[in-house]
Amino acid sequence: MNKSTKGKQGTRGTKQIIEENRQTVDFYFKVFLISNIAYVILRYFIFWDSFTAKFIALYLITALVSFIAYYFISYVGNPILDEKGFAVDYSSDLNMPGHVSEYAKDVILFSVIQYILSLISNYFWLALITIPVYVFIKIWQNFLGPWFFEPAPEEQPQDQKKQKVKTKVVRR
Repeated sequence: MNKSTKGKQGTRGTKQIIEENRQTVDFYFKVFLISNIAYVILRYFIFWDSFTAKFIALYLITALVSFIAYYFISYVGNPILDEKGFAVDYSSDLNMPGHVSEYAKDVILFSVIQYILSLISNYFWLALITIPVYVFIKIWQNFLGPWFFEPAPEEQPQDQKKQKVKTKVVRR
């Protein structure tokens, strides 16, 4: 039997959004934790000869950035609680398209990909350069570009009578 819905699509309730936020935060915690543990174990036991101070520093920077991204989505995804500890409302919907939490999730996934690729070759650590470039492009597209290249407001042509009255007012 084919069920087709007509009319307005139903909205998600507060409880559903809170549950989805919890699931999203749990998923990205597992991704963060498993990828970091696996990278350290593989790098330490199998690729020890290439585990120098430079690559340890790169790993720590990447792990710190992905931890900050995880902390951000866990903070933003926490529900608002009342005095008794019951969830009253959600603070933000982590699964909403276009939400800033998408960037934080991308950072965590990028760090996982970075760990895997750096096990293949240490030259893949150079891919970390793409993060600041991507951030600059997004800032330029959303904030700086429109601000710099915004067209000047057009002046409204005024009637001669209004211009005369304005000139007289300015003279007084």
